[in-house]
Amino acid sequence: MHVFSPYPLARAIAPALAAALVPALAAGHAVAATPQELQAQYAPSSLPATSHPGAPVPAPFSPEYLAGYVSDLSSYPGGTYYQVVEGFSDLRANHPETMRENLDAVVAMNTSASPTRIAAAQADARVDDGELLAAFSDAFGVTLGGYLRAAIAENRLPKTRALLDSGYLSRAQGLAASTLIEKSVFNNPRPFVAAPEKIARHNAPGEDFYDLGGQGSFPSGHANQAALVTTLLSAVLSELAPQLLARGSQAGESRVVMGVHYPLDVIGGRMTGVAAAADRWNDPHMRDALTQAGAELRAELEWRAGVPLAQAVASQDAAGEGFLDTDEAVATYAAQGTYGLAPVAADNAPMVVPQAAPDLLLNRFPALDWGQRARVIAATALPSGSPLDDQGPRGSWQRVNLAAAFAADVQVGAGGTLIVNGVAS
Repeated sequence: MHVFSPYPLARAIAPALAAALVPALAAGHAVAATPQELQAQYAPSSLPATSHPGAPVPAPFSPEYLAGYVSDLSSYPGGTYYQVVEGFSDLRANHPETMRENLDAVVAMNTSASPTRIAAAQADARVDDGELLAAFSDAFGVTLGGYLRAAIAENRLPKTRALLDSGYLSRAQGLAASTLIEKSVFNNPRPFVAAPEKIARHNAPGEDFYDLGGQGSFPSGHANQAALVTTLLSAVLSELAPQLLARGSQAGESRVVMGVHYPLDVIGGRMTGVAAAADRWNDPHMRDALTQAGAELRAELEWRAGVPLAQAVASQDAAGEGFLDTDEAVATYAAQGTYGLAPVAADNAPMVVPQAAPDLLLNRFPALDWGQRARVIAATALPSGSPLDDQGPRGSWQRVNLAAAFAADVQVGAGGTLIVNGVAS
């Protein structure tokens, strides 16, 4: 059995990096440090649940699940995700045509957005400090989304909420997944700062979505957060994975609609978010916690639906009440992985799959081994050459097309031949 264990460096540098990261986070967020503060941070997810006859009995995590995660730091050098997106420096230095295209794209999306799309983007902007599950509940479809919102209102998902629904300090995010360090390193001006005359400010009465404390644009923290949360939900609820992933990607696009990020920012944020999710999933202690949360959420939805989740999803889709059908979700996720930006590198490079990525498909393809799941990711990858495509040995998070990988039809043929969507891989 393949076991990915990337954390010796993280363990070695944890004290020094935490000392650097915590003050940075504290500038914009309240940081829990002591056990008592950790308990307080997750108190909303520990409130008494509404009970129902025959319903699952929710139970919050015990204290040992509030600490002790090596994946609080990235598996990459320095404990952050800078290396995942360091190609942005080359784009700024050597590809002015890409940077112009990047600006033109945000201006077009920002100034042509419909009132409905602007309202959705504003709603996505409000949830960085919490309530992501409710905001992303539309990805579950009409009926299942309603069940999810009811469960949240009744405090019936304490594990799920502690890990994924407490804003930037959700326990499954961690310091290294904040993007604050990366933003500081790149220090790229946001569109409404770089070209204020070209950007429409889509504020709402009493709300200023452009008071962002002078933080740089790259990579997008909102896109990172949305990708991380929806990727981890997909890992434990694979029946809804393409829809969840597309919804997280749409939340990133909302930042472009608002004019506070460029397409490259949200592509980079998706890359760091998926890389951080993979680190979380490859941390045995965190995988245990996420598996418990997934079981909690699945049990709740199935109790309310009265049928297994796969059957509930199929019934909802048959009634036309799904978020997007699978083909639409896959197309959305793929399109928002490149935003149509022109290639800047070889368009025939082989896909190098990041080592941490294949096990995200573990629950979708439990009979496949790590190498076979890597081949699924390679077979469904986005084309090579796009900006931020890392064609080196570390692998390309930009090309990882998780929605297509989760949706793939995979068969194992004679002699172990892997057939992905009808093509031998």
